[in-house]
This record gives sequence, C-alpha cells and structure tokens, in this order.
Amino acid sequence: MFKKKNEYKIAYDDSLIPPLNLMREEGIDVLEEWFRWGEEWSLILRAFGKIKRNSNVLEIGCGLGRTAFPLRFVLSEKGSFNGFEICKNKIDFLQKNFTPLYKNFNFIWANVHNTYYNADGKFSASEYKFPYEENKFDLVYAASVFTHMLPDAAKNYFRESARVLKSGGRCVFSFFVLDNYKKEIARPFPFSKKDFAFDNHLEKYGEDFATVVLENPEQMTAFSLKMINDFAEEAGLKIEGEPVPGFWSGNFENWIGAQDLIILKKE
Repeated sequence: MFKKKNEYKIAYDDSLIPPLNLMREEGIDVLEEWFRWGEEWSLILRAFGKIKRNSNVLEIGCGLGRTAFPLRFVLSEKGSFNGFEICKNKIDFLQKNFTPLYKNFNFIWANVHNTYYNADGKFSASEYKFPYEENKFDLVYAASVFTHMLPDAAKNYFRESARVLKSGGRCVFSFFVLDNYKKEIARPFPFSKKDFAFDNHLEKYGEDFATVVLENPEQMTAFSLKMINDFAEEAGLKIEGEPVPGFWSGNFENWIGAQDLIILKKE
C-alpha cells in the first residue's frame, strides 16, 4: 500500500532491502544496482540453470540476499532456497528479515577465510565442506564468488558443488574469464577502472590465474578457461557449451550479464 500521496513503497517486502551501509559492503551505492543485479540473476537462473518452482537451490556466497530477493517469486513452497555466506553481519540480516517471511529460504554463516571479505575466518576455503548432504540440490550457483577466490579454494568449491548436486543437476557460476581480458580493448565503465586490471600473476599458479592486488589477492580475481575446465573435470562436472560472455571485458558485441558465465552439469 502507498504510505501517503506521492510516497511509494520501494518493494512489496521492503524490510528485505538492506540499509545502504550494508549494501556498500557489496560495492553498491545506489538502490537501482541492487534490483538490477537480482533481476539479472533471476533471468540467468531460469534460462541457464533451468530453475523450476519446486527446485532445491543452493547459492554459494548469498551476500545480503540480492538474488534471493527476486527468487522468492520464482520458488514455491514446494521448492527450497539455501544460501551460505562468509560475512556474519549479512547472515544476521537475512535470518532476522528474510526467513521469518519465507520459511523455505534458509541462510547459514560459513566462517571461511578470505583475504578481502573475512580476513579473520576460521576455516580454509580450500578445505571447507559445504554444510549440506550429498545429492540434495537441483541447482547450485555462485554470483561473483569465484571472482574473489584463489585457485585452491575454487577447486574445492567445484568438488563440493558436485557432491551436493543431484545427478542431472546444474551449476551456474560467474567468472572473469582471463582469456577475455585484452589490454588493448577498452572496457566499459565501471570495468575500465584499475579495480579490474588483471595484470598480476602468482608464481604458484602461472599464467592461468590473475589478481588485481598482490597484497590482497582475493579482492578481485580471474581464471583461465583451461583452469576452469580442469576444476570441472576433476569434480566430475561437464561444462555445457561455450562460456556465456559478459559485459565486463568489452570483448563481445553481445552479452548476457555483467560477468562471464560457466554452465555445468552433473552427469
């Protein structure tokens, strides 16, 4: 309902919209970006993840519920949404505001170490076991999570995704695919900023992995398609088709979302 003349509610469930100070922790300064990203991923998951109203869904790195927000209209009560996140204050917000309204949406804090988001984390991402049983989910997705991970951690997350995924289930993961990063090609704003200049390599991983900030490597990361393929093969996942290009690189005339998408299936 309208509060009064010319004053509109910003959403059907506006209590699910975090305060701006929390949004800024995810790089959001305007409310428009909150809704844009969520609706983009709602479409991506319908088109590439084959999500259904009764699907059991897992989001790796659910943040403040940006993608869960539109999915509350996609998943019926016969479906379920689970998300885990390494920043405790974000999970506190979701457990207080989201789950009481939508009982089939559940959120867990995973105290996993990350040089950028959770420097005091207790668990190593390269050894972390997802807190879910095997063969539970129809769809596992990660929206801008592997863009903040080191290869050893990413390899483990591929393995764990395969473990909790049902046979025939799908993964939808976003990456900055290093193959698409061309210095000579102008990148669109905001990806033209130095925050997305993948010019640094770590000796341990060679040319297949790059980071923006050596002193804080998980601030922003990119993986070669070869490395991503290796992760998938080791985990028992099959990449479906070519990567879906993103807007970020300026390297394609047509794109779907901001980042490159990798679609995988558990045979």
